[in-house]
Amino acid sequence: DLEAPSLHPSAGSLSTYSHNYSMQEFALRFFREPRTLLHSTDGDAKVKATDSLVQYTKVPIQESLISFSDEDKNKQAVESFRALMQFMGDQSKPRGKDEVELLYELLKLCREESLRDEIYCQVIKQVTEHPQPEHCTRGWKFLSLLTGFFPPSTTLMPYVTKFLQGAGLSQELACSSQEHLQRTVKYGGRQRLPMPGEIKAFLKGQEVHMLLIHLPGGVDYRTNIQMFTVAAEVLEELCSHMGVADPQEVQEFALFLIRGEGELVRPLRPFEYLNSVMVDQDLSLHSWRLGWETPLHFDHPTYICIHYSQVLWDYLQGKLLVSAQADAQLAHLAALQHLSRNTKDPPTERDLLLYVPKQLQRQLNMATIKRLMDQELRQLQRHSLQDAQISFIEAVSQLPLFGYTVYVVLRVSQLALPGPGLLGLNRQHLILMDSSSQKLYCSVALHEIQRLRLLSPREEGGAPGLELNYGSVHSPQTIWFELPQAQELQQTIAFLLDSSTSTP
Repeated sequence: DLEAPSLHPSAGSLSTYSHNYSMQEFALRFFREPRTLLHSTDGDAKVKATDSLVQYTKVPIQESLISFSDEDKNKQAVESFRALMQFMGDQSKPRGKDEVELLYELLKLCREESLRDEIYCQVIKQVTEHPQPEHCTRGWKFLSLLTGFFPPSTTLMPYVTKFLQGAGLSQELACSSQEHLQRTVKYGGRQRLPMPGEIKAFLKGQEVHMLLIHLPGGVDYRTNIQMFTVAAEVLEELCSHMGVADPQEVQEFALFLIRGEGELVRPLRPFEYLNSVMVDQDLSLHSWRLGWETPLHFDHPTYICIHYSQVLWDYLQGKLLVSAQADAQLAHLAALQHLSRNTKDPPTERDLLLYVPKQLQRQLNMATIKRLMDQELRQLQRHSLQDAQISFIEAVSQLPLFGYTVYVVLRVSQLALPGPGLLGLNRQHLILMDSSSQKLYCSVALHEIQRLRLLSPREEGGAPGLELNYGSVHSPQTIWFELPQAQELQQTIAFLLDSSTSTP
């Protein structure tokens, strides 16, 4: 037996069961016992009465189907059945209420966990042997919606599953209900109720819509999503488009919510329902690689392009440390960038400025870099665009802070930095380095972090801070970093900590 704390067999139910998980069996175990069964010895009458428990009725119920000891729950169950009949068209709608409001009423009642099984049983009852196909279809639409938001109890689950499997042979909406229920079991169900516009589109059969994902290098990926599509599904599809099939490597990519022109809101958890987060026109969805533990492979053109663009951006922003004295290295990387543009024109001095990190431009002897780059170009003249991009990624992968998400830190507690430092974050730890000397100031293992707390700016117009409490119970430690992206850093650390303890 699968027993849920809220469900107890009726006192007069059968002592033995076939365990074929039919709704009739569930009704005999957990529904209020119909009066026709109390003293009847007629076998046919018993079967008929049992069937009636889980079949359409044109008369509203006067008490809950499942036996509740709480009278308030009983009243709510009666209200939900009335709202269900009104939504399906079996009862007239109250004045001023439309079908969207009735759906909201039903879904809000389902937030009450103890009522979910009751409402599941009610809708299953009303779509079974319903005499009017149009009204029955509306009931199935609600069931399809319900299965995507809230799961039944573990007790009811096998009965609902068996019912959907049987109905799926002839009812398309039963198939979608099965799919939604499987997602709900896997991902936890969509908790936030949809906006009215989404509900209206669903009722019109317009559940599918296009989603745009922005990738590094100005590449856009378009896909279709539904009401119950989660981030993990889209990420897996996106990675497949780039030739990434290894589940471990898929987890190293993430989807990010961006507001406006570039303010990172946060990375999305794999289990998040996209329609629940993409609720603002000012929000856009982006994706890039967050982890770099899986060995890179250059067997797909899109994969190469995306990785090159992401790595190039970090390099030019000065987030991958390279010495101003490394003229040959800078010239080699500049030559590979020029070849990646797939142009036959020789590089100009203006081009060269675009090929070196911004913070180094005033420190370099550009004439020397230009001469060395011209030599490199003659040696690499047989490199194709993709060869150049691959070589650039491989060369940059040897630099300090490659594989980290890098932030510029202005101040750190207990440390006197000579200038802004670079904070690198990956799945194992965060480190702080001096951008000039490449000296390592500190390192904190992510698994030791106990608490994250945002700090207000220490002075007017200053940057906010992030405080980390880490270490063991016997040796607790605290450090804070002052940086403009304090909230982004907090969200990303929380995401990495969460993803290290759960997998989709």
